[in-house]
Amino acid sequence: MADFAIAIPAEVCAELGDRARTRRLMLNLSADELAARVGISTKTLSNFERTGRCTLETFVRVLETLSALTDLQNVLSNDAGSIEGMRQKSAVRSRQRAYPKTRKTAQ
Repeated sequence: MADFAIAIPAEVCAELGDRARTRRLMLNLSADELAARVGISTKTLSNFERTGRCTLETFVRVLETLSALTDLQNVLSNDAGSIEGMRQKSAVRSRQRAYPKTRKTAQ
């Protein structure tokens, strides 16, 4: 399993495709059957499982069909569910507008 914190994007994508394939096999679904349920070609599904590359919508539909959509619940979540999360959230300053520096006028 790849450590997403140190992996390059292509490795993260490949890992997600591999995880989807593993889950499909655990559910005893053929590639043809999953592709038909998702509404994509078998070639598109095969490419996704091999490289992890597809549209976000296709990725979500694959996860939905594999009953794994809840796995995305915490992705990019702003919920501070722990004390450490609350500390991190409070440590982040709110974005402020950058104002141009005032120019000194020549006298």
